[in-house]
Amino acid sequence: MNLAKSLYKYFNPHSLTHSWQVIAHEHAKLYLSRLRTALPKTCLLVALLLSMMNLMAQNSSETPSFLERTDFKLGYFGNLQSNHGLNLGTEYLWLEKVKVKERKNRQRTIKWQLLLNGSLGYSTNFATRTQNGIFAYSGLIFRRVNSKSWELSVELNPLGAYRSVLSNTYKVVGDDVTSVSFPGRTYYAPSVAIGTGRFRKEIKRSGWYLNLQYTLLTNYNTGELPIVSLNFGCKLNFSRK
Repeated sequence: MNLAKSLYKYFNPHSLTHSWQVIAHEHAKLYLSRLRTALPKTCLLVALLLSMMNLMAQNSSETPSFLERTDFKLGYFGNLQSNHGLNLGTEYLWLEKVKVKERKNRQRTIKWQLLLNGSLGYSTNFATRTQNGIFAYSGLIFRRVNSKSWELSVELNPLGAYRSVLSNTYKVVGDDVTSVSFPGRTYYAPSVAIGTGRFRKEIKRSGWYLNLQYTLLTNYNTGELPIVSLNFGCKLNFSRK
């Protein structure tokens, strides 16, 4: 009889329901206890992640993009008399150092910049249709920019080449006379330049430049040929800012 009562008590549906309720309640208490313990750590971790993301966003916004650092140039290249040409170029701001000075109760900002420079152009003599040439050069620009955006620069281009383009040229091979494709000669042509200009970053397509350039054609008729030219035009910046 006692065994039957015990088995009935154990397998009683009401007793089973009560037991499951007790177990579920204990599990709920344990889960809430763990949640209270882990919640401050989780909030701290989320706050740290948000702070890191905010810091990264600030740094990315303060660092200029590639387009913001790059200016494109379009201008005249020649000596204003016999030789005229068109020059296409680009400048990339590599390094910049900003100095702020106090002058007469106002701040004066001076920027020292180091830029990478590259240009490609074509020049000719329109009167005689001779002296045609393609030039390309690349180097460094050392620039000073004052608080009114006026620029003074020194340009060094150790990498330079000039390709003379001749008119119709023929060559004799045996008994045959054939035309020469792309006739001319290539010269190593380093150059230096000094210049000025102005460019406001907050106003697009408002920049201009004026350079006096000295180029040396080496191995030109067993010698060197110096060329002094003017280079002036406008600057373009295609950044969104």
